[in-house]
Amino acid sequence: MNINWTNITQADFINHYWQQKPVVLKNAIANFADPIDANDLAGLAMEEVVESRIVKQTNSKWNVQHGPFKEFDDLPEQAWSLLVQGVDRWIPEIYRLRELVNFIPKWSVDDVMVSYSAISGGVGAHLDQYDVFIIQGSGSRQWQVGSVDKSLSQKEVVQDLLQVDDFSPIIDEVLEPGDILYIPPFAPHCGVSLEPSLSYSIGFRAPSQTELLTSFADFIYENEQGKARFVNENINDSESHDSSTMSDSTVNDLKNFMLESLQSNQFEKFLHQFLTEPTRELDILPSEQEWSEEQLSQLLQSSNIRINKVLALKTSYFIDDQGLHFYCNGTYFKLIDSQQEFVSVLHRSESLDKSNLKSSLNQLENISLLTTLINTGYLFIDE
Repeated sequence: MNINWTNITQADFINHYWQQKPVVLKNAIANFADPIDANDLAGLAMEEVVESRIVKQTNSKWNVQHGPFKEFDDLPEQAWSLLVQGVDRWIPEIYRLRELVNFIPKWSVDDVMVSYSAISGGVGAHLDQYDVFIIQGSGSRQWQVGSVDKSLSQKEVVQDLLQVDDFSPIIDEVLEPGDILYIPPFAPHCGVSLEPSLSYSIGFRAPSQTELLTSFADFIYENEQGKARFVNENINDSESHDSSTMSDSTVNDLKNFMLESLQSNQFEKFLHQFLTEPTRELDILPSEQEWSEEQLSQLLQSSNIRINKVLALKTSYFIDDQGLHFYCNGTYFKLIDSQQEFVSVLHRSESLDKSNLKSSLNQLENISLLTTLINTGYLFIDE
């Protein structure tokens, strides 16, 4: 599935719009048909492991309810929206929508949120701190989007609902099925459903400095790293005259001491682990059968099975002077260098079979890794 670039080219988008300004891509998906209906979406919102909420507006007052929901009988006829996060974790057809943005690094894609809105439904004017592509499904929605403005602040109009004040839109357009609206970070926007409608929002990861720093601190602690102590070699006459002061050179030495940990290979390992950790629940179930390496090897050689990744499972790998490092769902696997070709295929592919595994099946270490990933539920066998 690819975007049908009609009014601009992909190169134009990357050079002039990505993280710069919003744009509507008309007829981006020809003959778009909803991959989910409102009833199935409501069913997902009743599940404990799925994050969902209903946003209502009554007489200019907003209300937010969080799932899981038991019923939807008390909803009014107008001015409400059901929003369900991470639907791509559970519905393969929703996961396929991520292919539309395959020109953007996969690690940065977070999830696909699906919303169903009654007439006049929406969540008010707000802004996000990450990029988003909104695909219009059935129905239609009026969108207004402003320019990127990092000076804008949001206020909590009701618990768990942030909004911005009025803004001057540079886009004011009705989205119809198959249209896509791209909104960069910090661009205020407001969508209102003109008729009952479905929308699909592909959101991206934008970790904050705080999130990265605190997660890295946890990582080096858990891995028993970062135990070096600061040695103050910068004692001079000017500083010794007043022991209550700290010289600029000492401040720089301490800053560089901290930066040493970021410049080590530990930080690269941390990033691969951090960026493969799931941000929401995945449909991971340990294999009902505990496979042995011998059983799996025989099965792979004797039948045309497929081995699939769990939806939205993230993997990553790199090789350095210490060898090959592979990460799956935030779990680290130390491998040998000769597994690099196999791991590359495993990383790129959503599904494995004889055609892409080829000679990889001849290496016991590859069978061992496959067996572990299947038994933990990260991969599953489709016979």
